[in-house]
Amino acid sequence: MKGDQLKKNLKQGKVANQYLLIADEAIFIENAIESIKEVLDINESFDYDTFSASETPVEEIIQKLYLNPFGSSKRLLVVKHLEELKNNALSSFAKAINQTKSQNCLVMTRVVNKDARRSTRGKKKIDELFSRAVPVFFSTDKSIIHKWISVKTKRDNIKLTPSLMRYLEEEFSNDITGLKNEFDKIENYLHEAGTLNTAKIKDLAKGLCNFNQYQVANAFVNGRKDTLELFEELRPYLKHPAEIVDALARSFVSHVQRSNNAKTSMVKLTNEITDIDKRVKRSSTFSYLMLELFFLRNENFFRKGARYGR
Repeated sequence: MKGDQLKKNLKQGKVANQYLLIADEAIFIENAIESIKEVLDINESFDYDTFSASETPVEEIIQKLYLNPFGSSKRLLVVKHLEELKNNALSSFAKAINQTKSQNCLVMTRVVNKDARRSTRGKKKIDELFSRAVPVFFSTDKSIIHKWISVKTKRDNIKLTPSLMRYLEEEFSNDITGLKNEFDKIENYLHEAGTLNTAKIKDLAKGLCNFNQYQVANAFVNGRKDTLELFEELRPYLKHPAEIVDALARSFVSHVQRSNNAKTSMVKLTNEITDIDKRVKRSSTFSYLMLELFFLRNENFFRKGARYGR
């Protein structure tokens, strides 16, 4: 089933007992979950639970799955990050889930690589494993980007020139999350800035055109002393610390691919950012503080003349 069909079913009030949401961008999954919550009229205080597949025993999930709803038609359980499970663990998880017969709603999510072949293989494998779940596939293309921009600009009364529309469609042709972040930067800035003067307009232009999480990550990898300062400037525009964690991880991978002799020393840095990533997924209130300490503690890691893994 494709995402559009799920949307039609939900509009008709049809909700399955199990879903497997597979997407190349997490934003599609989050939107689908919100739609399911709305149809079921979920009381989030009592009838809604979220788990990480790699951190929660399947027995605990199943136990919650059989609890009676308190103030909703069904309980809603969301199990995220199936992509973090290795093959054997994924098979064992699926086997246990396939044996359940609860009338509550279980939503499982998997974010796949944008590469078409890898995504196709992942879809086929998941279909075979989860026999009770309704698989729903989402993917990004230019038509979705165009539709998203049109709906967004119309709803928020934002007027864009045809050339700017084309630029956004080409720049974010397969990255709706990145496009959403650009619009969020505008909204967040205008909310905090109030009346715009010339200086603020220049600052806004800087933020929209050049300033993003990858600038911070690249500054860190290049050993720049102002990395922490850049991170603090970017914080008001971040929706979640996971954006920085993801950018850092991608920059580390790129660095290792370019420099074979750095692989061993990168283990220390990767372990640290992995630990921060786990805290972020648990919605730790110290996520931003941990990132600040990470930048301070490792500020000389990539600097010229510094010793790797000091």
